Amino acid sequence: MRYHVGIGCSFGSTDHSVHSIIARKLGAKFINLSYPGLGNFYMLSELLFWIGSNKEKLKDTTFSIGLSGLYRNDIITDTPEIEQDHEYYRGFTWTTWQADRDDDERGREKGGGHTAKHLPYGIHFQLDHTIRYLVNVGAIQKLLESHGCTYLMYNAIDNYIPKSEFSTPHASRVAVFEKQINKNNFYDMRTSQLKYIGENKLFKDPTPAPEKRKIIFWPSDDEQFLVKDAHPSPEGDKQWAQILWKYCYEKKIFAGII
Repeated sequence: MRYHVGIGCSFGSTDHSVHSIIARKLGAKFINLSYPGLGNFYMLSELLFWIGSNKEKLKDTTFSIGLSGLYRNDIITDTPEIEQDHEYYRGFTWTTWQADRDDDERGREKGGGHTAKHLPYGIHFQLDHTIRYLVNVGAIQKLLESHGCTYLMYNAIDNYIPKSEFSTPHASRVAVFEKQINKNNFYDMRTSQLKYIGENKLFKDPTPAPEKRKIIFWPSDDEQFLVKDAHPSPEGDKQWAQILWKYCYEKKIFAGII
């Protein structure tokens, strides 16, 4: 049997997600590790756990990774309670705090809203989180490549910060990390599915809505759009999946599989 593992944030957790569309195109059983609100350390950790727990499946498994927002910081809370007959793929339960949000009560009432309010002073959040993002990207790529796994990677959420936003010393450090990323298996690091959804108004619910939480660092996630639900519509996922599928064909990413 052929398998396709998809992992991401809420953009990957729907029944019409890009990951599920790619799995269908590959004729593979779909295993979805995506979880709403979580970030890229979550993805690295859960991929390490899944690969370590499923080595017998690896030669028949492809992967798609929809990277989450760089300001999302993941924290393990526990291990899940698993019923004996339940095929549970994730190793841990998680929460997150976001460095791009102002502190607010509303978010905490919904089970989130954790922010940078109580961290030390003097942190350069854009530099720190850009390096964390690139470290996670590089580690995920090296993990998959070390096992001979075929994969596609893309930004689900905006993560690109132009070099002009950094000082010269900061930009030079970022460049060192960027040069180590495998660009062939990464669809355009400068863009994201969220950006495409926003430009083409392919929101799940485009009804106008007020600002949910104040954003203090950019780039940010779907809450930057003043609509009721800025997640991708089924058509938004379909179109983005088609763009990625064309890229895979051009780069021969799934050559020998399809």
